Amino acid sequence: MTDKIQFFGSVDCDRDGRVTSETPAWMLERHMEYLEDEINKKKAGLARGAYESDQVPRIKGEIEQEQKRLQDIINSKPNLTGANKDKCFRAYQRLAERIKESMPTRKDSKNGLVNPYQELKRMKEKHIPIDAEMAKACNVTRKDGKISGDEAAKCYAILGKALGEDTNIERLRRDGGQEAFHRTIDGLTEAILKRFEGK
Repeated sequence: MTDKIQFFGSVDCDRDGRVTSETPAWMLERHMEYLEDEINKKKAGLARGAYESDQVPRIKGEIEQEQKRLQDIINSKPNLTGANKDKCFRAYQRLAERIKESMPTRKDSKNGLVNPYQELKRMKEKHIPIDAEMAKACNVTRKDGKISGDEAAKCYAILGKALGEDTNIERLRRDGGQEAFHRTIDGLTEAILKRFEGK
């Protein structure tokens, strides 16, 4: 039996275990670098006697808290192996394909042919399939087994970072004309209309 796939750790949750972070802390490399720099600066300051004696206990306490925070973030990064790694890579590839199909092309974007309303639908409406396990691991909510374009981009970035793959969705954007984009948007519009007709 494989372990549960989990991208958000305790550092991303409140006291009740609810995820409160939009992005897993281990993805925020600049924040981790900042913490490490702060720890090193304070340690160096202590070593050269830069603090008043009444400040030393507080500085030591801050160092201890920051070291714990940094280690908790490092420990929260998933170590994907075996079946879980394969599962995540398949999900990553499927999302890449779906995102690519739904995005307007570079040519359309450059020529101002992208309809803002259609692009808003692409980003906000639930139209990209994802399995329940991946959606839960990425902390997104499915509707009829699907997530929005924005949520798909988030899942793609999380999976890509965990796998050591590309996370920039702009690299998925096609160069061609508008036919494929319109085909995707027409399908999305039809799905939305069907949903309302069924009410």
